[in-house]
Amino acid sequence: MPPILSGKVRPDTTDDKSLTAMVAEGSEEAFRILFNRYYDHTYGVAFAFTKSAVMSEDIVQDVFLKVWLKRELLRTVEKFDAYLFMAARNHILNELEKKINDVRFTDDLHDYFRDVNNTPESYLIHKEAEETLVSAVSKLPPQQQAVYRMCRDQEMSQEKIAENLNISVNTVKSHMNAALRFIRHHFMQRYHLFFWL
Repeated sequence: MPPILSGKVRPDTTDDKSLTAMVAEGSEEAFRILFNRYYDHTYGVAFAFTKSAVMSEDIVQDVFLKVWLKRELLRTVEKFDAYLFMAARNHILNELEKKINDVRFTDDLHDYFRDVNNTPESYLIHKEAEETLVSAVSKLPPQQQAVYRMCRDQEMSQEKIAENLNISVNTVKSHMNAALRFIRHHFMQRYHLFFWL
């Protein structure tokens, strides 16, 4: 059995491989940690192709829902980030095909994903999205940046962040919401001239 104690994830088992094993066994807390860890990155990948904030958020939600519904498959997954990229790739293709009537475009997109599949180049989009995220976070005001890093990087609860920074939980929520709005705006500016469509 995965190392789950009373439904809680142990601090020494928060690497991706341990977490995916726990999710495969039905751990909602492990799933929440992976969701928080990869939400922004997956959003960036989706936005790079769709240029739509609403569509990107829907894609992220749908991708993680599919991961949860098919969680038994995670038992054989070695690299969760690569598995998530594949799931996002497939979902992005499906969503774009619903919205785009240009057959040549969808064929080209299929060719692109097929050509980079299982090659080092397949991680370039991860790298670019990650660099964009790091750039956005570095531009946040100090308090927002501190809240964001504690939440996303250290996976602290809002209550714990509030205690550490000596602010209210509502202020933590306000800072986090503002940080997320800025990050998404940063992605929109970054990919405004990214010419797929």
